[in-house]
Amino acid sequence: MSSSLDAGISKHQYVLGGNGEEVLLYMGRYLARDRSSGSHVSLDVNRPHAVFIAGKRGYGKSYTMGVLMEGLMLLPDGIREGVASVVIDTMGIFWTLGKSNDVQNKMINEWELEPKGFDADIFVPAGSVSSYEKRNIDVRPLSIPISQIDGYEWCRLFSIDAVSSPGVLIIRTIEDLRAEGDFSFEDIIDSIIDDERSDVVTKSAVENHFRTASSWGVFAERSQGIEEMVKGGSTSVIDVSTIRSEAVRSALVGSIARSIYHLRLEARRSFERVMMGDQDVDQGIPMVWLFIDEAQQFLPSKGRTLASDILLNEWLKQGRQPGLSLVLATQRPSSIHPDVLSQSDIVICHRLTSQDDISVLESVRPTYMKDNFGDSIMKMGSEKGAAFVVDDNTEASHIIRMRPRLSWHGGDDPSIIF
Repeated sequence: MSSSLDAGISKHQYVLGGNGEEVLLYMGRYLARDRSSGSHVSLDVNRPHAVFIAGKRGYGKSYTMGVLMEGLMLLPDGIREGVASVVIDTMGIFWTLGKSNDVQNKMINEWELEPKGFDADIFVPAGSVSSYEKRNIDVRPLSIPISQIDGYEWCRLFSIDAVSSPGVLIIRTIEDLRAEGDFSFEDIIDSIIDDERSDVVTKSAVENHFRTASSWGVFAERSQGIEEMVKGGSTSVIDVSTIRSEAVRSALVGSIARSIYHLRLEARRSFERVMMGDQDVDQGIPMVWLFIDEAQQFLPSKGRTLASDILLNEWLKQGRQPGLSLVLATQRPSSIHPDVLSQSDIVICHRLTSQDDISVLESVRPTYMKDNFGDSIMKMGSEKGAAFVVDDNTEASHIIRMRPRLSWHGGDDPSIIF
């Protein structure tokens, strides 16, 4: 099985997400009612997908995300270069992709696989690099251009009413500077001080907000790291766990998602030109898989964040055409935006016990499902790593046992005794 896994193809298997046989990601095996393992199960990743993963704490949600990440990195040479993975890591657990999973060596061998570390680039906010280096973790700095955040978004970051005196000053200042191109925090503060239409108290308050923002280590005059994270065959982990403000996290994620979306629109146009016979066109960035753990932080069931619009409208609803795949994971389906469930073509559900969460899933149950979600989850049992999968592409549902991670899983609960 190990050689088949390395090739991205395995025999005697069921294919989720399509009917292809060339670009397959190995996920696991069917889980029979007697708890034995059946046929192998793979996911066709030749075309884009919207994948929703749910499960209560400790039952494999983040682990399954890791399996999918590894699967993309195990695609055959020549195919792997056609895709890039970007991981939004809210808990700081995926930097361990580079270390082989030696602690589960016995289980991995039972699956006829071998532990393996993967090449993954870890990006952190530029202001947090030193804290990782102290722990001997190799990271790369990441920052987004100040000019990508408009005046209204800065007001939301600072929790300021856009029609208040400080809000009006922020919007006027930012929009005037954006019309000229890139700019720094110093340029913002100079413009605020020179503003003749605001009083001293308002200008001082707004100046303090932007001085605080400059200390976050997230925004800079020019982007750092954005272009490097979407190279063909690469996996880039964006560790946002050091950013305490959820608004700032959302601004960073929204900016990254927006940049990738527009780059892929250009790449899609280039792809069409190549298909028409024009070989002199710059093909742009590859197709992208965006993984977001604890996705309810950015796509809540109520309200909106600075990442909501780009993720919902451009990625989730329109992402298929430009070649964008989105993988969203949460412990609480009831806490995530309802469009996530209705727009996902693959749902992977680990153990859930909250009736609210099960009811939300039941509200979007497709007509081809024979049993309801509650009964299906009961049949699945409480085994960690077991998952109930609904595949809208083949209009079928399955209970499977996810394969073990080959790389180190950083999401296990800590224990007092090592």
